[in-house]
Amino acid sequence: MIAPIQDGHPADARPLKDVSCAVFEPGGALSGACGGDFEYEARPQQVEMARAVAEALEGDRPLIVEAGTGVGKSLAYLVPLILHARRTGTRALVSTHTISLQEQLVGKDLPLLEDRLGTPFRATLVKGRMNYLCLRRLARARIMQRELFGEGIGEELERIRAWADATEDGSVQELRRQPPAEAWSAVCAEHGNCMGPKCPERRRCFLQRARAQMHDADLLVANHHLLFSDLALRREGAGFLPDVAAVVMDEAHTVEDTASEHLGIRLSPHGFEHWLRRLFAPDTGKGLLGFLRAGPAAQTVSRLWDAVSDLFHEVPRAAGLSAREGQKVVAGPLAVESEVPGLLAELSERLGTLIEELEEQDEESRAELRSLRGQGAGLGQMLEAFLGQTMPDHVYWIEREGKRRQPVLHSAPIEVAPVLREALFGQIPSVILTSATLAVGGRLEYCRDRLGAGEGCAMLCLGSPFDHARQMRLHVAANAPDPKDKEAFAEAVAKGVLRWSLKTRGRAFALFTSDELLKRTAAALRGPLEEAGLTLLAQGEGMGRRAMLETFRKNEGFVLFGLDSFWMGVDVRGDALSNVILTRLPFAVPDHPVVAARLKRIKEKGGDPFKEYSLPEAVLKFRQGFGRLIRSQTDEGIVVVLDSRILTKWYGRVFLRSLPECPVDTFEL
Repeated sequence: MIAPIQDGHPADARPLKDVSCAVFEPGGALSGACGGDFEYEARPQQVEMARAVAEALEGDRPLIVEAGTGVGKSLAYLVPLILHARRTGTRALVSTHTISLQEQLVGKDLPLLEDRLGTPFRATLVKGRMNYLCLRRLARARIMQRELFGEGIGEELERIRAWADATEDGSVQELRRQPPAEAWSAVCAEHGNCMGPKCPERRRCFLQRARAQMHDADLLVANHHLLFSDLALRREGAGFLPDVAAVVMDEAHTVEDTASEHLGIRLSPHGFEHWLRRLFAPDTGKGLLGFLRAGPAAQTVSRLWDAVSDLFHEVPRAAGLSAREGQKVVAGPLAVESEVPGLLAELSERLGTLIEELEEQDEESRAELRSLRGQGAGLGQMLEAFLGQTMPDHVYWIEREGKRRQPVLHSAPIEVAPVLREALFGQIPSVILTSATLAVGGRLEYCRDRLGAGEGCAMLCLGSPFDHARQMRLHVAANAPDPKDKEAFAEAVAKGVLRWSLKTRGRAFALFTSDELLKRTAAALRGPLEEAGLTLLAQGEGMGRRAMLETFRKNEGFVLFGLDSFWMGVDVRGDALSNVILTRLPFAVPDHPVVAARLKRIKEKGGDPFKEYSLPEAVLKFRQGFGRLIRSQTDEGIVVVLDSRILTKWYGRVFLRSLPECPVDTFEL
């Protein structure tokens, strides 16, 4: 993934680390700079991080940096990354997990550096191709809407057309209201559905414009999902992103799970049905094959509808997944009799014939058919891989999902380290991983080994510049029941949450590891909180995560109950949040297929699954939850832990050692 994009532009003969650090020093390029709502202040940790990143870039080696909240890590890696890209004439990429960090980079940090750095550079936000509108497909969909779609889609297409006349970017994120999947999939820039030079809209093509910006850029800003999707494609000989010589992965605590998700299988009835509906819907006669009057192919699709329905009834039965069970590990290949593979092959042949027959007659229909044929081949390959368990070192399972509890077929690599060692660290000269929470007990070896960075990886732990000893206090319940006693523990949690929510007059997050316990606590405390003039916002009760946060930030007297997504990536500054209540130490549920497989693998190698996986993962998540409180130098408040195991069990010391120094009090429930 290395490619020079331009001649080098050495602006300074000094070593990169010296030039980079000088930017942050008093009198440097950032002195007196204002970025959004802050005035820049030099921080020793930030300078140290910039130096380490510069050394890793010049030495073509990987680096892991834990940079505590307030270090300003984005500027610390952006400065040397941009300077290195300009010096060497290569391209670099920054990848994030959350949209909010992407928005910070693109909307605040990069404009600040464009103004202050003194080195011209080009940066662009990268989105997957299906995020972009295809004007040719939009025009075709509007003309053929009666033949292709059911009711309501036509109105959506007209809304998209009106937006298309005004948009410069052409990406779906610009639409105020997101269109239904059926409408957008008919008009987006789809893989394998491009006419290239023959396209009548090639001069206005949003995707080609975005690609040109990518190839002209010194710095790309993407997300982990897109990066790992691209790595998966590259393993098959394809790819979407241009080559880069350096990658920074911010929010790197999410890398293992994101990599697992994109390097495995997910096959659902909905995915099959969405694909089949675009081809032909027997009940309405709508679809591309109906428009083309392709009777034989349409008949094959009609048979596939029934065969797919039978398949997703048969696979759970063969795996032993009952109607009441939520998930089931599939221990070995499944001998399932199904017409789906044969019908997929038959349909592929019929579509191939149809594509040939339409040559020089209907190039647009040929492009649609080629894309749909490729999607069918992909579905068939995933099905074959799942039933035959042909992907080595993967765990396979079936999980019921959604309101309809549809069975979804999954696989994921048990260990991502071997894959990342080859596809990421082995292909890109310098990969830099950073987050506020990567260390366990002050050490980074766990992160290095889980992600396959290798023994040659440099590691650096930087503390936070915030004065935690002054800004916060930790309160720990000394006598909470063991969580294994569900009834007693639930009662204790309700008492603790109520007590400390009243103490701070709301302005509190209560973070849960169990949906069941959250709902139970919410039911018990809604009345008492309302009597005290406080309002409960509970995740899963209809209000979305973003709306919950906006409501919480703008008002006092709120108590927010949150699950996994509120433990990390949430930034509430100021008085709005003064109290974070951690209801339980966040050990992962050991019966999730991926977690169970990882624990089993460690045991097979002679290791201790609890010490080597369960405990480090829980510590990292605990640190994430703890870190929700202090987000700026003026924030103050308390963190409350309602799980006494942090005091009574030997491993509690590992949790406490992983926290910044601050006053610790105990209390009785």
